[in-house]
Amino acid sequence: MNFVIQMIAGFKNRSHFVITLHLFALAVLISVPSMQASAESERIGIEISYSVRFGDVEIGKSVRTVVNGKDGYAYAKHKVSVGPLLKLLGEDSYTQVSGFRFVDGAVMPVAFEVTNESGKEIASAKFDWANQKILFGNGNNIDMPELTVLDWESWYVSLILTPTEGLQNQRATIVEQNRIKTYEYQSAIPRQTQFKGDTVDTVTIKMQDVNDGRRSYVVWIYPQLNNIPVRIDKIKKNQQISFVATSFDWVYSE
Repeated sequence: MNFVIQMIAGFKNRSHFVITLHLFALAVLISVPSMQASAESERIGIEISYSVRFGDVEIGKSVRTVVNGKDGYAYAKHKVSVGPLLKLLGEDSYTQVSGFRFVDGAVMPVAFEVTNESGKEIASAKFDWANQKILFGNGNNIDMPELTVLDWESWYVSLILTPTEGLQNQRATIVEQNRIKTYEYQSAIPRQTQFKGDTVDTVTIKMQDVNDGRRSYVVWIYPQLNNIPVRIDKIKKNQQISFVATSFDWVYSE
């Protein structure tokens, strides 16, 4: 889709990224007004690496990067590289690049593109907020749901910006490639986990698919590190794949 390609082409091959520090420092509800990313703030980049695990076995790796662009939009990139076992579990390597903006403090997705290992488009979508439509790259168009609407990368940013107590019992619709799924944020439970060799205090939030009781996510949020998810458990039909953070870096622009 041309609108996606034009918007994110300059981002896909960057080796260094910048993001507004203010974006991560504001631990308030995304519905609170005036939480705009500031162009005058110090600009830095954030990059988080994950080990993709099935039980105790590493079956892939992923890297998630978020950047604040000079054009007034923010961008996120998630590159997932899987091994043979993960492919047997029905997962493939992919890269998702998303563009979004901040309106009165809310994270609003603009467009995203998902590509496979060879760079071929798997899925894409544009969010037409003026006409309340989601326009998919395969030609399908649907009405915008009344709930909060995000894609997976803008969801990641909104999660960083939202205190865990602001998530409980809330619902959000997430566009997953060529379809939408609605999740309910359930119990927030304090738990400890390992991060970079240390035991850290986190809060786990369960995201339950409201239409499929066999599908959910458990997100381990680390409040002392800007609410970054240090672990994400994907549970589907009693199988669990975990994204366990192995590194966190501020990546400075040239």
